[in-house]
Amino acid sequence: MFSKNEMKKIRIYIADDHPVLRGGIKSFLSDSAGYQVVGEADNGNAALRDISVMKPDVVIMDITMPGLDGITATKRLADEFPDIHVIILSMHADVYSAIDSFRAGAAGYVLKDAPAPELLLAIDRVMSGKKYASNAVTDGLLNDFVDTIKKDTADPVDTLSSREREVLRLIADGDTSKVIAEKLFISVSTVKSHRNNLMQKLKVNDMAGLIKLAIKKGIVKSE
Repeated sequence: MFSKNEMKKIRIYIADDHPVLRGGIKSFLSDSAGYQVVGEADNGNAALRDISVMKPDVVIMDITMPGLDGITATKRLADEFPDIHVIILSMHADVYSAIDSFRAGAAGYVLKDAPAPELLLAIDRVMSGKKYASNAVTDGLLNDFVDTIKKDTADPVDTLSSREREVLRLIADGDTSKVIAEKLFISVSTVKSHRNNLMQKLKVNDMAGLIKLAIKKGIVKSE
């Protein structure tokens, strides 16, 4: 049985153009049992050259660096070395930066103002094959995901205006465009415009489809 100090250490590469931050991360990781910093760089191009030779387990990658940004560097690493886990280090808590990072192939997204122990949590999480994101980013991703689900699953009938619902009901009742125009005190061309909008919104191709949908949704009752 090996102790934690005797076990194989997680080999980490740091890419960040801020020497003070890079030095702080290196010092913290070096003082933590089970982690070994094997290299560092202040730009994306140098990082890619080193990483291709060193092949570390984890790369801590600044999202914004001179020469080659972190997201582009991450994409190249994901394509060439899919077994290397990249954790993006960023000052941006917005959802779009996180999404771009994960799309590029990052396994983690940690904010620069996160407490130091969170970086160890992120490393351990990605090494176990899971994804990780700081809480503020996770909340934003979850909210964005829920909003997307709502949009994707929204009932198109709920998007109809009161006038469109009225036109749909009269169509389902069997009224012609002329009769509907007379009942609603609008022109026949306006009725036809409403009908076309209804077909587009409800994704049906003909009058039969409109009538069927109106019955299904209870807008008009079948005889």
